[in-house]
Amino acid sequence: MIDEDTGIILNALYQVVKEHSNHSDKTKKTIKYLIKFLVKIGVLFKNNAFNDSEMLIFTKLKNKYKTMVLTVISFYEVKYTYDQKILSKYVVSVFDLLRQLLRRHMSPKNIERVELVQTTLSDGDLLDSIFDYENVTPITQHLPIICDRVRSLIDDDKL
Repeated sequence: MIDEDTGIILNALYQVVKEHSNHSDKTKKTIKYLIKFLVKIGVLFKNNAFNDSEMLIFTKLKNKYKTMVLTVISFYEVKYTYDQKILSKYVVSVFDLLRQLLRRHMSPKNIERVELVQTTLSDGDLLDSIFDYENVTPITQHLPIICDRVRSLIDDDKL
């Protein structure tokens, strides 16, 4: 379900969140939940478990996610174009669609976990630290890895 590129992206994302928060347990939970959601979507999609309205949400989610990651790549490639509000809105809207998609298939507790991941990944301070164009930090060093692997997924039509 999770290919090599996705694994590398998740590992880099783990490192970013860990460096930013200094809370290893929270970081592990965040990435664990994110992986759980990705696998759940993959299994449900593969088994045709989504109804027609959920398939519409799935399509919206996929398109919104792709737009979000292309925006991240653009912010990375074109220096000083980063806009926290735009990126944060994309993250929130992706996770809103994720909640809608998984509502029927997961427990309320797991849906609450979507909120935890969303809150972590849409945090303005985290996003600002990732796109710190002025300083090379352990956090900013992961952005090229994430962008290169996402670009690879797009080029291979896996996203």
